[in-house]
Amino acid sequence: GEMAVIDRAPRSATILADTEVSCDLLSLARLTALGVTHPKIKIRLLENLSLDLCRKLRKANREIAQLV
Repeated sequence: GEMAVIDRAPRSATILADTEVSCDLLSLARLTALGVTHPKIKIRLLENLSLDLCRKLRKANREIAQLV
C-alpha cells in the first residue's frame, strides 16, 4: 500500500499471510494529521517509503534488462 499512500490511487497488490500475523496500521487520515502535529515524522516516513520504492524499481529494472 505504500504506492497508494503516495499517489492516492487504489492499491496495486493484495497480501495474503500463510500464518497468523499482526501489524500496525497508519491510515491516510492519520498520516495527514501527523503532518500537522509532527511534520518532521511525516517527512521521514515519506522519505523512507520513497527510498524503498526506488530500490524496488531499480531492482525491477535490472531484472527486466536481463530478459532483453
